[in-house]
Amino acid sequence: MKLLATTATAVLMVSQAFAGSYEVKCETQTVPYQATVRGGSPEKVIGGAIVGGVIGKVVTDKNAGAAVGAIVGGAIANETSTNTVTKYREVETCTNVFFPERITDEARLQKVLLDLNDGNSVSKEMTMDAQYTIGVSYDGKWGPKSQLAAEKYLANLEPDAPLYSLVVNDVVIVSSADIGAINEIKDALLEAGVASQIFVDLK
Repeated sequence: MKLLATTATAVLMVSQAFAGSYEVKCETQTVPYQATVRGGSPEKVIGGAIVGGVIGKVVTDKNAGAAVGAIVGGAIANETSTNTVTKYREVETCTNVFFPERITDEARLQKVLLDLNDGNSVSKEMTMDAQYTIGVSYDGKWGPKSQLAAEKYLANLEPDAPLYSLVVNDVVIVSSADIGAINEIKDALLEAGVASQIFVDLK
């Protein structure tokens, strides 16, 4: 039983193998940060100098003492005060980026596209490979545009060729590039009392 489980897991891994590859991509950005630096603003330095000047003049009662007091007071104010500034540093960020490649095995590609359109589980890498192969944006998310492109690919249509879909009660009955065949089915349904609509490149 254990052997069977291991074999099943191996088969699943093989079926989910993708064509693309991961590569490390690095980029350098300039990032701002806040830093605290010693040394006050001009207002603090001037304020310290004025206080120092008053003290110096009171103590010495001379202008020379006032000048010395001003210098000392300004120096103390500048030394004890701090200021927050914005600085910048270079930061390198590296990420593992997946680069898709074209799926060259036609049978494998068709199976993947059918699985994706049927809502079956397919890895993100395989989905991106399939999107890259059929010429849509490869983001790993299988949306309406990817589904439409897959339908055109499976029908051997060019990407810009119209795909007609016959819809009854919001359900797609058939899709085809042959508008004549779609109209015939529509007329047959109408004779049977069933109303239907034709949509072009239904998303």
